[in-house]
Amino acid sequence: MAALLEWIRSSQEHFHSLGWAGPVAYALVVTLTQMLMAPIGPLAAAGGLLFGFQGGISAVFLGTALGAATNFLISRHTARSLLLRKIGGNPRFRLIDAAIGREGWRIIALLRFCPIPFGFANYAYGLTAVRFWPYLLSTVVAILPLNLLMVWIGSITGSNASADAPRVLGVPAQTLFGGLGCAAIFGVIVYVGRVARRVLAEQPAEKPGQTDLSRS
Repeated sequence: MAALLEWIRSSQEHFHSLGWAGPVAYALVVTLTQMLMAPIGPLAAAGGLLFGFQGGISAVFLGTALGAATNFLISRHTARSLLLRKIGGNPRFRLIDAAIGREGWRIIALLRFCPIPFGFANYAYGLTAVRFWPYLLSTVVAILPLNLLMVWIGSITGSNASADAPRVLGVPAQTLFGGLGCAAIFGVIVYVGRVARRVLAEQPAEKPGQTDLSRS
């Protein structure tokens, strides 16, 4: 945290000198950071420190949306075809892939509450059958509450960033989101299993080569 605060202090004047382009430049920093699969939570809080709540959430929202789209498209167009050639004939993979392609936006919305690195998850979703726009819309909506919280924490903390841990409704934020993550993991397991069984029941006679896994 000390290193982050030092970076903020040294960069604040530069970002502010850019005027309206400052939040856009910061959004590109967030995008690049998640492309490298580094944590973006501290950057969200730093956005609140740099630009205040309104400017910070604009920058972080744009950065996470651009990052989610970029990683997904890179993975979808460079690695999915290879994955299909390697394990596309595996019945278990085909079943899970069909389930995600069918109900992907709900599954992704749940997974956004799980403690999975944002950049890594974006690459991983590009390997599945989920379509791009449902994926992106569910991502930006599901990630918004955490982004709002982190930017708000940054905007009100200032030089007291090392003070007591923030709380939400009297509950430590880390505990709250940890609990939500565990609940989301359980929900994803149950939901994917249910959808997979429904897909299997509706296609009892399907042969391994009949499901279209190449849609994007």
